[in-house]
Amino acid sequence: MTTDRRPDTVELEEVDRQLAAADNNNTDAIVQAVATYEARLAAADEAGDSDRYRGISQAYREQLITALDAATQSNGWAFLNDILNAYHPETGDELPHITTILQNVTSRYIMRTRLADSVEAIPVDALEFFSSILHSLDGEGYEFIVEGMHPYGWGIGHPDHPVAEDIHDHASTDIFVVNPMLEHAFYADQHLAMDLLEEIVRDDSIQVTLSHPTGQISEARSLLDAPAGAVSDFDPTIPRYWEWQKELDYEFELEDDVEQRIRQIVTENGLDSDLPDDWEVCDLTL
Repeated sequence: MTTDRRPDTVELEEVDRQLAAADNNNTDAIVQAVATYEARLAAADEAGDSDRYRGISQAYREQLITALDAATQSNGWAFLNDILNAYHPETGDELPHITTILQNVTSRYIMRTRLADSVEAIPVDALEFFSSILHSLDGEGYEFIVEGMHPYGWGIGHPDHPVAEDIHDHASTDIFVVNPMLEHAFYADQHLAMDLLEEIVRDDSIQVTLSHPTGQISEARSLLDAPAGAVSDFDPTIPRYWEWQKELDYEFELEDDVEQRIRQIVTENGLDSDLPDDWEVCDLTL
């Protein structure tokens, strides 16, 4: 008989009351809910109670994201930025427990802003929030925080923040994080994303070999999964709890010149021998 090891959902009456009040665009209530959630997770973490920690997170993560996203859409960037500053990655030695929620809501703001306006309209503070998290990652742990980094790629091309340089620099540290950030960069601007892909692949200082069910693969083969993911039939699942392609009426279409550049990378790296003769970009999906 298999034991169900999933944590029981933990209900917090104070958070329930605060979230209920936040439904009326009560910004004080949502700020209080964020603070209570952070405090209760911190207490569970300090006590070493992993079941309670997961139970609280399981019960309130999506609710808090939904409430905070709605409040941000109603009250604007300044409201969200105040919360980011209060729980900024640089406020302590460890990342705040609320980080994954703030990543999600900030990602939504960045993506909406870029598609509705321009990359220049994305607040630098939003990108610096992600950059601070990226620089704190060491390739271990932080599973949800790592996946929350994926939409950082949407800031590629910003004139006042070096998103592409950040991603490039991180390629030698953790190619697994770079791959999905690069995929999101393709959604944002496929030409700039292709520039970045070429720069990383042709950077002789980055020589990474990865284990894969098919055998050992190079960083070039790994990163080609990024454009392949963008053209695939699978809808992106990050940010979580949001069908952003549907809400933002977005559809990705790979341009011919970018496809030719992808094919050149495949040829340069001798990767076509493992592909069908009539291979398409989607065949590069790992």
